[in-house]
Amino acid sequence: MIQQAELVGDWSNANGAKVRVSTDHDFSASGIKHAVPDYKCPTEIAGTWQFWAQNGPPTSFVASDSATEGESFVVSVHAESSAGWCDLQGQVQRDDQGFSICLVLDLDQSCTADELLRKDSTRLR
Repeated sequence: MIQQAELVGDWSNANGAKVRVSTDHDFSASGIKHAVPDYKCPTEIAGTWQFWAQNGPPTSFVASDSATEGESFVVSVHAESSAGWCDLQGQVQRDDQGFSICLVLDLDQSCTADELLRKDSTRLR
């Protein structure tokens, strides 16, 4: 589980993907194909993000602007046409290096170590 304050900031990976998560729920990314290789939309994206929050039974979740923590989130990409298939999911993971984000098209997918995004301020140098 990650708190919103911990999620907000700049994230990147060594392959060149860069993501900015803002307090006001704005989301922007460049080089996104370096984090989601099968992504078919533009490599520079902008949108909004929301945590997935439990809604009733343990397997029922809803995207929520009011949730301040979560294990996963959804990114709704702004597009000129309705391109919901450009939306991304983010899974938050924690290991001995701290938090990482795995961006995927479907939460059943996973990331390789090279695709994981790490917060820039905590990246090991």
